[in-house]
Amino acid sequence: MRLFLFAIGGTGARVVRSLTMMLAAGVDGLDSSFEIVPLIIDYDLSNGDKMRAVKAVEAYSKIHNTLYPDVAKGVKYNDNFFMTGLSPLPSNDPTKPYEFYFGTLTTEKFASYLQKNALNTNPSTRLSESLLEALYDTSDDRSMNAELELDMAKGFKGNPNIGAVVFHELKKSPEFQRFASTFNSASDKVFIISSIFGGTGASGFPELVNAIRTVTNNTLNNANIGAALVLPYFKLKPYDPASGDTGAIDAASFNAKTKAALGFYATPNGVNSKVDTIYYVADEHKDDYNYAEGEGRQQNNAHAVEFIAATAVLDFLLNAPQRGAYEFSIKDDKIKTSVNLPDFYDTTHSLILNNLSEFSLAMKYYRDVICGDRNKIGSNVAYYNTFGLSSQIGKGVWKTIDELLDSTEKNQWGYYSWLKELNDHDHKVNLYRMDKKKDLTYLLADRQIKGGFLKTSPLADSEISSELNKMSKTVTTPSNTLFLKTLRQVSKQIYKSVKL
Repeated sequence: MRLFLFAIGGTGARVVRSLTMMLAAGVDGLDSSFEIVPLIIDYDLSNGDKMRAVKAVEAYSKIHNTLYPDVAKGVKYNDNFFMTGLSPLPSNDPTKPYEFYFGTLTTEKFASYLQKNALNTNPSTRLSESLLEALYDTSDDRSMNAELELDMAKGFKGNPNIGAVVFHELKKSPEFQRFASTFNSASDKVFIISSIFGGTGASGFPELVNAIRTVTNNTLNNANIGAALVLPYFKLKPYDPASGDTGAIDAASFNAKTKAALGFYATPNGVNSKVDTIYYVADEHKDDYNYAEGEGRQQNNAHAVEFIAATAVLDFLLNAPQRGAYEFSIKDDKIKTSVNLPDFYDTTHSLILNNLSEFSLAMKYYRDVICGDRNKIGSNVAYYNTFGLSSQIGKGVWKTIDELLDSTEKNQWGYYSWLKELNDHDHKVNLYRMDKKKDLTYLLADRQIKGGFLKTSPLADSEISSELNKMSKTVTTPSNTLFLKTLRQVSKQIYKSVKL
């Protein structure tokens, strides 16, 4: 089964990054027979959030393909980390395999896109030129009101009236044609992630749904479509004129744009009637984000809303929800205090948090003890020798895992950075302590797991090493894949004994 995952705009890209971290944990109910095909759509080709998401997906995909090279031959893996495939669209451009190349890195003004100047060469089109000037503001590109002169290399700057025109051509793109010819209605699904309070997402979502439903391909236009629509969850600080921004994005209009979009989607024959399952995600308490109109400076920290939107993708895949309203909540709303593991309901623990906890335990032990970030393991330890780790750590797949973990926080897109960013908002999601200065008894952010009287904590380095030694005794054909599975089994066993 494949899920074609369309992620529109900066919000879509950030949700893909969160989903990638969740998939790394090995989601129960998924296995190597599931394949997710991320397609990130942003007219701003150098958007910082998109670039970070692509790096995460590329690293994950490299790890998956190295650990499970025989999946294409029908070999099936389950109950392991990195087991669900993140694959590019077949035959997509290898230089940008996870993207719709739908934009430009050079200046392209909306008027040029519409070929406005060409209207002057034919007397019969003069009326069209006047109509364009009546519909769109003609201020120059340095003005916050620019529309016809808007430089779209930075995206649509909160103008869905412009984005809708451009996205209408999406169905003609080579990427969409490849998607349409690849889709298999018997087993494949579509999921769309989009904010609806700006320009790119609000305009891209309905155009993409309509393109799927009206394509001359009976296999695709009957697709099962799910969507996570993200409502306003942040505000913007005042822009700095010295930055080169124009101030075109008006955060005060986010709610009005959202209401307009929701009203438009709900009209008879509107986009709501064409989507099978919709998840609405928002945050009434909004953080102030730094103002950035696009390109590399638009790089926002991972947020609880994006975390929740990523769980919606998993829910759609695993629970096959029917039409209706769905609610995600925590036990007690917390502002400026941390949301910890006990604050989530059991359904969320079953969906992802148990796996995420096991992954965090395994990866912290791997970095702290096997790699030696805190307490390097002895070279004579049984499992360390059985799996030949001394000659492999820091090389090959382990090097890529280190990059995805981003344990030194140099890359600013990996797992450690992602967890830290989730805790850097007024709605703090604080799940784990990955700090190498703290041992594993401090792993769970809400409490320390101590040992009892004359009893060692199950999260002590020695206890985890002992369990790995026991399981490695029966290994006859060691491999990196088998070691990660063994590490997952130990982590699952230990976490089950310490969780509330």
